[in-house]
Amino acid sequence: MTDDDIIARRLAVTLAQAGHALPEAPADAVGAARQRLIRRRRRTRLATAATLVVVAVATALTAAGPYLAPRPDPPAQQSAGDEILRVWALSTARHNGGLIKCIDRFNNGSDTQVELSTFGSDAYQMVMSGPALPDPAPDVFENWGGTEFARAVDGGRVADLTGAAAGRSDLFLPDVLDGAKVGGRLYGLPMTGVQPIMLFYHKGLFADAGLNPPRTFAELLTAVDAFKARDVTPIALAGGARWPALMYLMYLTDRLGGPGVFADIRAGRPGAWQHPAVREAAGLTQQLVRRGAFGPDANALEYDSGSTSRMLHDGRAAMQLMGSWEYGIQLADDPAFATIDLGYVPFPAVAGGAGNPADVVGVPANYFSVDADSPHRDDAVDFVVDTLTSDQFIDGLLAAGEVPAVRDLESRLAGQPHATFARFTHRLATAAPAFTLAWDQALSYPVAAVLLERTRELIQLEITPEQFVAAMAAAA
Repeated sequence: MTDDDIIARRLAVTLAQAGHALPEAPADAVGAARQRLIRRRRRTRLATAATLVVVAVATALTAAGPYLAPRPDPPAQQSAGDEILRVWALSTARHNGGLIKCIDRFNNGSDTQVELSTFGSDAYQMVMSGPALPDPAPDVFENWGGTEFARAVDGGRVADLTGAAAGRSDLFLPDVLDGAKVGGRLYGLPMTGVQPIMLFYHKGLFADAGLNPPRTFAELLTAVDAFKARDVTPIALAGGARWPALMYLMYLTDRLGGPGVFADIRAGRPGAWQHPAVREAAGLTQQLVRRGAFGPDANALEYDSGSTSRMLHDGRAAMQLMGSWEYGIQLADDPAFATIDLGYVPFPAVAGGAGNPADVVGVPANYFSVDADSPHRDDAVDFVVDTLTSDQFIDGLLAAGEVPAVRDLESRLAGQPHATFARFTHRLATAAPAFTLAWDQALSYPVAAVLLERTRELIQLEITPEQFVAAMAAAA
């Protein structure tokens, strides 16, 4: 890791944890600032990684509002002799009231006090990128599993939870637990619900247009044309974040070629990126852009600011392709919309494709893991295992609109206001013949970084599908 990388990660941590000190910027100001940054980067391409992360994280912080929570004050009962157990997570963790109660319960019974810091997803990916944990590292950290996590495990940086979780990890779906296993040993427990990516849509807008939610790519194009004619952005896309745009490429590749295409890419098999399904998926993604599916401002929008979620519930956009966590975000912003007017369907099928339309792409779950070098390792392991297997935590996920990765979900749904969404999501994930981990999480960080940048260029029509394929083949 270069000095610039280290500086960038430390700056991201400092800025994210100081987010409460920055004034909130209007959404239009953030968009305009980002457009200026994009134009400047195109002209110069000379900024260092450290400089870029200051701009990117500061922009995310000023736009984030409720999505990027500040570092909390120490608990009231903390004394000068108390030790701090630092827990880092994405900002959506604060939607789970059960987690906060579990933290309070732990703090009331221990001299070691949990301190929760939360980050927007873009800032967090910068902080946690690379094979090693940041320095100084959190004691407990959220992660996606995948290649970089496995490298951290192999480097001895992640604590083995196999023994501590024995008999209690059986609570979770086996396929989800596998995402936190390396060499058959368990290095994390699910701290979010299952997270398949799905197509969310505005029921009222579809009803007004006389349309059903699209089940095929052809129907998606028809819906795009219909909403453009009605002066509604067909699909909200946070193109500035890059990873939301990657969702289209991932799903279209799967629908065209099946899950084996990316399995070969992930395994590093020669010629894997040159599979015809990848090039064709890139072409269909650009077809959506040229059709006007994402509107004129997509490249300036960031997901962590909530801009695309607001477009959907305000009726300015008809659809958004996003992970299941979007339901919880909508629920926190506008409960009436989330429970009445927010619809959701699987990603559309592609005619003639070799993939199964029941396959899903996304993240089986995010995990809490423990730094193997934590001075509070035993307390951290106890906190993770006791919290994530507790009814209080799991019920908190359900109340926040998430779908716990547990075997006995149905028995927990009685009286839950979000049972319909929970059943849909749980069935989507568990019935899928293949559940492919999101590409930017599954691949090594250097390749994933190239992938995200080439995806940005693809969405902005700066490169052709053939150039995209060639660039990825060279990066693999």
